[in-house]
Amino acid sequence: MEELNPEIEKRLKEGKNFKSFYFALYRVCLSNAWDLLDEAEILAKNQHYARAYFLAFTAAEEIGKALMVADWIYGLVSQEEFILAFRNHKVKLSYLESVFSAAHGEPERDQDALNQDVLRRMASLYVGKSNEDTPILPTDQVSEELALEMIDKVRNYLISILSAEWLNAPRIGTKALLK
Repeated sequence: MEELNPEIEKRLKEGKNFKSFYFALYRVCLSNAWDLLDEAEILAKNQHYARAYFLAFTAAEEIGKALMVADWIYGLVSQEEFILAFRNHKVKLSYLESVFSAAHGEPERDQDALNQDVLRRMASLYVGKSNEDTPILPTDQVSEELALEMIDKVRNYLISILSAEWLNAPRIGTKALLK
């Protein structure tokens, strides 16, 4: 049997149902993604596109984390991958994109494209410096079109998950999406 993380072992010793905790964790991650998306939409309506992009992108990462939590419950991801879901931006985004690529029969994007997305996320929040020693503002990095595209993409992810779970209950995560 695979070694459990200390939190799960603690809950088992206390007689708590650790799966209930992780199902709740999955739901809280998705709820947080919805909240981040709502806030991104408010920012976009007020023409704060760089910050809107940042929050929408963060919502996408939160969805990736939620899927990894659900898939860990079903034994589809390892303990190491599960831990990375709480620490690594690229892992969450990559997992999300691979699940939805599989669900829609589309090819996965390459790692360079994902790396560029992560860099754009950072540029959407922080001032950078060009090679010519001039500031690069977040507002110069993210257009209205790019922000709205990310918001739509995240909304579609969330709606797809809700629809799949409704159709394939009680399955969640990848088990619902790929049934």
